[in-house]
Amino acid sequence: MADMIALPVWAIGAALLAVVALAAVAIARVGSQQTFGFFAQVAASLLLVGVAWLYLERLDYQDHAEQRRNVEARLSSLTVQALSPNSSLACLDSEAGEAVTESCEKAVYASPEQVAAALAYVGLRLDILRDIAAISDPRDERFAQLRAPLARSIEADRYGLVAQVLQGRDSCTPQSCYAFALVQRRDQLVANMTERAYDAKVVRYASGWGERQPSGPALASQSPQPTGKPVDMNFPTAASIPPVSIMSNEPGMPGQNGMDSTTVKPESKAAEAKAESRERAPAAQPQQKRTSAQKAAPKQQQPAPQAAGSAADPFPQPISSAQTTGGSPTPISPQ
Repeated sequence: MADMIALPVWAIGAALLAVVALAAVAIARVGSQQTFGFFAQVAASLLLVGVAWLYLERLDYQDHAEQRRNVEARLSSLTVQALSPNSSLACLDSEAGEAVTESCEKAVYASPEQVAAALAYVGLRLDILRDIAAISDPRDERFAQLRAPLARSIEADRYGLVAQVLQGRDSCTPQSCYAFALVQRRDQLVANMTERAYDAKVVRYASGWGERQPSGPALASQSPQPTGKPVDMNFPTAASIPPVSIMSNEPGMPGQNGMDSTTVKPESKAAEAKAESRERAPAAQPQQKRTSAQKAAPKQQQPAPQAAGSAADPFPQPISSAQTTGGSPTPISPQ
C-alpha cells in the first residue's frame, strides 16, 4: 500500500544484531533465568518505544499527505483557470514550438487584462513551487511528480513574466533570489531580469491595446442588428377602430327580417306591397257575403231582461226554446 511506512532493511538488521549481542552478554555474565527476566523487560521497553515511534511517524506522514493533497487541489484550480474559454494562460506552459510561442506571446500581451491575469497566474505557481520545496518528503515520489513540471515552466520564462514577478513582488535581483534554488537552471531568469524583457514586451504591444477588439463573450452578448429593407406597414390601433355596439346588426349582415333595413331597394318594397294587397282581396269577399246573408235572415228578438224579483228567485225555472225564437216570454206555471 502507498500509505504504509516501510523501515530500511539496514535498520532492521542492526536492531536484530543489537538484540542478539545483548542476549549473549547477559547469558555470559548472569544465569539463564535472570537473563530471561532481563530480556523480557528490555523487550517490553523496546516494544513501547517502537509503538511510540511508529505513531509519531504516522502522524508526520499524514501531515505530509494532507499538505500534498492541498498542493494538488491548488494546481487543479490553476489548470481549470488556464483551460477556461478565451484564456491565454495555457500558453505559459506550452512547449509546442517556436511558431506557437510567437502566437502565444501576442495572446498573452493582447490587452492589459491578459497581462495582469498572466502575472497573477505566474505568482501563484511560484508560491506552489516554494511550498513543495518546503514540505517535500523524500519518501513520497508524488511530490517530485508535482514539482518537476512547475520547475521546468518557471526556469524557461519564455515571456519574461517570472522575472517580473520575482523583481516586482519578491524583490529579487539577478545576483540573489530564492527562486534560483528551486530550479536547476537559472540562466534564463537572470537574463530576463538583466534585460528587462517584460518592460520591452509591454512597450512593443501596448500600442495596439487601444484598438483591440472585444472578446468572444462580449460579442455574443450583443443583440443582432436588423438587416434588409424595412417593412412599411400600418397596424391598427385602438384609436383607429370605430366603436361597435352589440345591440345592432353588423354592416352587410342580414337583420331580423332577412336583410338589413338600410340596404332594402325600392323595387322590393313595391313588390311586397302588391303581395299584401293580393292576400287581402280574397279575404274581403267572404266577409261581404256574410254581411248580405245576415241582412236577409229575420232578426231574432232578444229576450227581455227579467224583473228584479225573478232575478232574485232562488229556484229559477228553465226557459223553453219557443221563448227564445220569437214573441214575448211566456211564464210557465208550476204544476
